[in-house]
Amino acid sequence: MTASTQIKATIRLGSPRDGFIAWALFLGTVLSRVPFRSHILYHWDSVNFASGMRQFDVLQEHPQPPGYIVYIWLCHLVNLLFHDANATMVWISVVASSLAVVILYLLGRAMWNRRVGLAAALLLASSPLFWFYGEIALPHTLDTFLVLLALWLLYRVGQGEGRLLWPAVVVLGVAGGVRQQTLLFLLPVALYAAWRVGWRRLLLAGLVGAAICLTWFVPLAVSCGGVGAYLEKMGTFSARFQQTTSVMMGAGWTGVAYNLRKLSLYTVYGAAAAFVPLGIYGIVRLVRWHWPRDWGRLAFLGLWMIPVLLFYGLIHMGQQGLVFVFLPALLLLGAAGLDQLLRVDWAEKAVVVLLVAAQAAVFCLVSEYPLGPGTQRLLTRETVVNSDHYYTDRFAAIRENFPPRSTAILAANWDHVRYYLPEYVTLSFSSTNALAGTGADEDSVVTPGELGLQPDLRGQTTFVLFDDELASFNESAALTKKLELNHSGTLVYFSLTQDMAFHLGTRTFGVIEP
Repeated sequence: MTASTQIKATIRLGSPRDGFIAWALFLGTVLSRVPFRSHILYHWDSVNFASGMRQFDVLQEHPQPPGYIVYIWLCHLVNLLFHDANATMVWISVVASSLAVVILYLLGRAMWNRRVGLAAALLLASSPLFWFYGEIALPHTLDTFLVLLALWLLYRVGQGEGRLLWPAVVVLGVAGGVRQQTLLFLLPVALYAAWRVGWRRLLLAGLVGAAICLTWFVPLAVSCGGVGAYLEKMGTFSARFQQTTSVMMGAGWTGVAYNLRKLSLYTVYGAAAAFVPLGIYGIVRLVRWHWPRDWGRLAFLGLWMIPVLLFYGLIHMGQQGLVFVFLPALLLLGAAGLDQLLRVDWAEKAVVVLLVAAQAAVFCLVSEYPLGPGTQRLLTRETVVNSDHYYTDRFAAIRENFPPRSTAILAANWDHVRYYLPEYVTLSFSSTNALAGTGADEDSVVTPGELGLQPDLRGQTTFVLFDDELASFNESAALTKKLELNHSGTLVYFSLTQDMAFHLGTRTFGVIEP
């Protein structure tokens, strides 16, 4: 068998109709993402990845542990086209989200039929949460694509296509280099799917997978000064987040409740359209007391989802994009339930169109805070726009009005400020720590001269409050001045004379007058 024949056998789109559907899904998803792309690094993790592209240093959290080294390598490669970290990562998100939609179609078709695959793919493409992450500079859609690609190959291995074990191992190894947790999450389903190939081939596959993982783990460990230093950093980094969430670190049921609340909200927002047919189908099954005879698919989906849900529920649930590791399984179940409920082809298509339209409307039309400021926040198109405006307005106002040599910036989002305004002195203030009382041990008082600031022509220096959330911690509100921003809001700042100082406390800050 030639190399080209092997590739065709692996892809195996089936009929020309399947090829057309796959291309339509890919292009349709790409075109839906392009108009709404973010133009500023969205999250502090995004800044960490961008900093890691400049100088990879996991010990300095550039990027944050576990390192995402294969993602950084991919970013370097794609950056040869764009020469801009945000554009590079956003385009990776756009393309990866589109590929994930195609692979979910192929997985659904392999597990059930073309109708289920297409419905699941459309539900993923239009999911407001997945759509959002396809517009920003984070690796979650790439992780989703690699997870789905590995699972599609593994499912086919479990169906007797043993030759696909080797590409599945390669994909798993690459996925581990993008996000190491993925390997642990997929290990049970991988063993289940590949068990029939025999223990000798399974052992050889494990050795091949280990060799692939070493190609990224060795450079990762070396960059940290050795395995010990890397593991130590992993431990301290994990403890920072898991002390209040993990049952393994004493968080108890309070931590579990916190995790489950976030997990439930994110899952519902990401897969709400699938819960409707899935819930109805489940009720029908219960009423009729009729259960499926083939448990193979459910076992595959269960082993896919359960390890992830246990980790997120008992250890730590982070940001919303993490649910994409298991969310497509729910979309498949919802699409399969819909296919069983509606035997009439046109009716099934009509319901899918309605669900897709509803999800698209949520992303495109619903505001970031639909119930008003301070209420539940939704990740929508407006969220992307607001984030871009928030940062670009402030960056422009600072550059146009405050010279770097006489200006310091106090910021809660100090990662963004240091990345985009490196010529300015930046002071960090964590509003979260201030509220929790877990900030620095001591207050500090600094003078402009100690920060290296030089007075302007008026003999003054400026301290800019970058973030709106800092207002409630300002103990010198009467001395503040305001500058109107382009889209909305104001930029608050202090003007200090040479005999003034600045107090930076654990819970408050302000100007100290003579």
